[in-house]
Amino acid sequence: MIAVKAKLKVVLQADEVVVAEVEDSGLWQRVLAAINAGERPTIATAVDLGAPTAPGDLLPSTLDASPAPDDAVGKLAHRLGLTREVVQGACSPDTNAPFLHLDVHRWEDMKRQTPARGPGSVSPIALASTLLALWFREANLGNPTQAQAQAVLATINLRDPNATRGIGKADWLQSRAGGFVMLNPANVSKATAMVKAFCSGKWKGEEKRA
Repeated sequence: MIAVKAKLKVVLQADEVVVAEVEDSGLWQRVLAAINAGERPTIATAVDLGAPTAPGDLLPSTLDASPAPDDAVGKLAHRLGLTREVVQGACSPDTNAPFLHLDVHRWEDMKRQTPARGPGSVSPIALASTLLALWFREANLGNPTQAQAQAVLATINLRDPNATRGIGKADWLQSRAGGFVMLNPANVSKATAMVKAFCSGKWKGEEKRA
């Protein structure tokens, strides 16, 4: 009989987002032993077990703590159920213009997983406006404008020629005089789902309606 050696891998996830993984049979066995002993893994346990703890290699338990009142990025990440590293990597929130810098890889993930047009498609201006509206809300920056949303798209060399129509079709957004865009209080959950999908790179169901 030929012996087959299994590849043992420890994977850390925040919701469905993989934030760290390592192939280490010794670590895998220690983690399994801790689980079988009825322990609830914590950051301290991870250090004891030899798990990676570099920035970004965070355990899901770190999402449980509420961020500080002045930590706008942390508050946005907490609202989305993601780590701040995932959010920063996807859109680099900042309190200075253009306020967000989109990650081109996350944009490509969205284009691969959503249709180019019709039901389930994603309007570029609706995405940028939604990202800005949620970020402005957490950072207490007021309401963004269509022009600011176009500036966000420009960070990946894009411009939406149908901005007014794109925002009008997104029922979680509302246009206001002066070109301002704000969240529709009745559909904030849709806005949150879209931003979470973009940041995590995972699109499905309700997250694809724009």
